[in-house]
Amino acid sequence: MHKQDIKTIVDAANETANTIVGARQWKTAEDASAMHDVIFWDMVVKQLPDMSIADLLSILN
Repeated sequence: MHKQDIKTIVDAANETANTIVGARQWKTAEDASAMHDVIFWDMVVKQLPDMSIADLLSILN
């Protein structure tokens, strides 16, 4: 998979998590942040199941 394809997946996952988390009121900023992380990583793992976090970070940096 090309670097640009991976970046597109990561950007889309981040945008989706932002939209979902932003559509709801949260008791604390920590709750919102935690839910954002869960949604983001769930989407990334589903789209890039064979890629480790270390691989992903090295490609994006």
